Amino acid sequence: MDRKELVEALFEEFDDNGDGVLSRREFKALIECLLGDHDIRTSSKIFDEFDTNHDNVISRDELIDLVIEYAI
Repeated sequence: MDRKELVEALFEEFDDNGDGVLSRREFKALIECLLGDHDIRTSSKIFDEFDTNHDNVISRDELIDLVIEYAI
């Protein structure tokens, strides 16, 4: 599975409501799954860094950037 396929699978798994973006709650669940249980500030800091257009959700493209940046 390449990175794009990985991101798509992660995105589909954690986009609970199927709206095509990850809310802070959905993103927190993703980060906890990938990195273990961290406090809310850790996932919020990562979220804020990768919400590049500041629309308070993480798009597929933003998640791709996150995966590449952190080599998750």
